[in-house]
Amino acid sequence: MGSRIYMLVKVFDKEEYADAFLQHGEMLCRTLGEFKRIEGDEARGDKYEGVTDWHQPDQVKVTISYKDQAGVEHVIPIEKLAGPMIIQNSHLDDYNLFCTYAVKIDVPDETYETREALLEAVQKVNDGLMCQMAVNDEAFSLGHYAVVVYQVEEFFERVEKTVESLGADHARSPVIYYDPETFHGSFKGVQAAFRKRSTYAYQNEYRFLFDFPGAVGTKTFQVGALSDIAFKVTCGEINSLLKLKLYVRDEADVVQSGADDGVVTES
Repeated sequence: MGSRIYMLVKVFDKEEYADAFLQHGEMLCRTLGEFKRIEGDEARGDKYEGVTDWHQPDQVKVTISYKDQAGVEHVIPIEKLAGPMIIQNSHLDDYNLFCTYAVKIDVPDETYETREALLEAVQKVNDGLMCQMAVNDEAFSLGHYAVVVYQVEEFFERVEKTVESLGADHARSPVIYYDPETFHGSFKGVQAAFRKRSTYAYQNEYRFLFDFPGAVGTKTFQVGALSDIAFKVTCGEINSLLKLKLYVRDEADVVQSGADDGVVTES
């Protein structure tokens, strides 16, 4: 099985913000540093954004060295650290972020010798789709309204075209979550902006990162109307409205479309 992103969900705390996103493609992008400094809102704020190094206390050695008045150098080991040694790169604080919830579905990526074997694999996927499709209720703590982008690749293209016209460097990726109790290692470059503690895994985040030239701070830009590739719902009804089904095309359909396999989805 392979995992694919079929929808992006953007949650808003005010309906006018959801309307601005749907009608104009308005994307408000706070800096990573702003997310680090948010207090009293654990869903949005995370003081450990942009961690480049997370080292478990039993995996590192820390010493303090100094020279006394006689010029003799002393090295004192520090033992039994209270927690992990954490390093953050302040350079990442200036990057702008746009965060969404990713609906990811496991689909067959194997080669099947018979159509019956493929149909059996597809049925297993469909049996579990309701659980995979459900947006985690905890994600709704971010607001009451949601815009669901169902043509994800088209949205990617519109975003990239717009930010390139603005002269901004950009990157996008699902966020990868790590266990802060067991993880020991480092993240290189902008990779650190796409790593978060497993405390936030319920957000299933897909993140866009932008490096705009000029002044630092929150940036807002528009990619154009999204009503042809997205729709608005309230968070309370999203799980009852979203449905996805995997099915196998007839051979004639596959030949006509030029698809490289017979598995497609229907929303």
